[in-house]
Amino acid sequence: MYIRLTLCLALALAASSVAQTNAPQPVAARSAALTSLVKDIWEDQLKRSPEFASSLGDRRYNDQLSDRSPKAVNDHLARRREFLDRLSAIDLTGLSDQERLSADVMQRELIQDEEAARFKEWELPVNQLHGIQTDLPSAGDNFPFATVKDYDDYISRLHKIPTVLRQASENLLSGIDDHRVQPAYVLEKALKQTEELANQTPETSPFALPLKRFPASINTATRKRISDELLDAIQTDVLPAYVRFAKFIKVVEIPASSTDPGATDLQAELDLPGRSLGYSMGEIKILELLAKAKAELGPKFDLKGFHDTVVGGCALPMDILEQRVNAWIAATQ
Repeated sequence: MYIRLTLCLALALAASSVAQTNAPQPVAARSAALTSLVKDIWEDQLKRSPEFASSLGDRRYNDQLSDRSPKAVNDHLARRREFLDRLSAIDLTGLSDQERLSADVMQRELIQDEEAARFKEWELPVNQLHGIQTDLPSAGDNFPFATVKDYDDYISRLHKIPTVLRQASENLLSGIDDHRVQPAYVLEKALKQTEELANQTPETSPFALPLKRFPASINTATRKRISDELLDAIQTDVLPAYVRFAKFIKVVEIPASSTDPGATDLQAELDLPGRSLGYSMGEIKILELLAKAKAELGPKFDLKGFHDTVVGGCALPMDILEQRVNAWIAATQ
C-alpha cells in the first residue's frame, strides 16, 4: 500500500512537471511561489508545535499546547498533502541550485511523512526517555519568561495539561486496539516518572520552576498574583491529571503490554530516521543553532534575523542550513 502511495506521488509530480513544460510561468513567479510554500510549511510547523515555537522565542502560541488528537494528526497529514500538491505545481526549470535543492528536500520529507503515518506515532505517546509525562514539564525550560504576559500564557498552558493527558490516554487505548503497546519494562519506568510528578507539591513541582526566575521588571504585587494563579493551576489541574494518567498506565496500559522485550518490534520503529516522540531531529538541530547564535552574538543577537535565516533555509539539508546560519552569525558579528 505505502509503496504504491509513494509511486503515485512520484508519478503525480512527474506528470505535473510535463504539464508545466507546455505553459511555463516566469522564473520570478515560480521562485516566489516556492518561497511562499517554504514559509507556509514553516508556519504550519510552528503552529502545530507551540512548544517548539516558544523555544525559538516566537510568542504567538505561548498559551497553547500541541493538539495530540487523531483529528489533529489527520489534519496535519492533509495539510502536508496540500503542500506536496503545491510543490508539484511549481516548475523548477531555471531556478537556482539552492531553490531546486530546497524543493527536492521538501518533496522527500513530505513523501516520508506520508509513509511514516503507518507507524501511528500518536498511539505511542509514552516511553521512558521522551514520553509525554516528561516532555510536558521540560517544555518550560526554554519558555521565554520576560513579561507578565509570558507568565499568564504559561498558566494558560498549565490549564490545558488535563486535555493533553486525556488525549494521550485515548491514543494509548487506540494502540491497544491495534496491538501496539510498549513492553512492560518501558511502561513501568514511565509509570514511576508519572507517579513521582503526581506526588509532588505544587511548590516543589518542576512546573513551578518559573516562579524562581522572575525578571526584575515584574513588581511584587504582580509576582504574588502570578504565583497564586500558577500554583493553583498546578494544584487543581496538573497534579490531578498526572494522578489519573498514572492510574491509567498502571491499570490499563501495563496489563495490555508484554513482559517479553523480544515480543515487540516497536523499538525498530522508534529507531527509524525522522521519527521521534519529542522534537524532530530537524527541530533539535534548529534549537542547537539558536543556542549557538545567542552564545556567539550576545547582545547583537536578533531573533527576527535568525528566523528569517532559518525560514530561508529550513527546507535545506541540516548541514547546509548550519552553514547558512554560520554565515549569518559571521555577517552579524
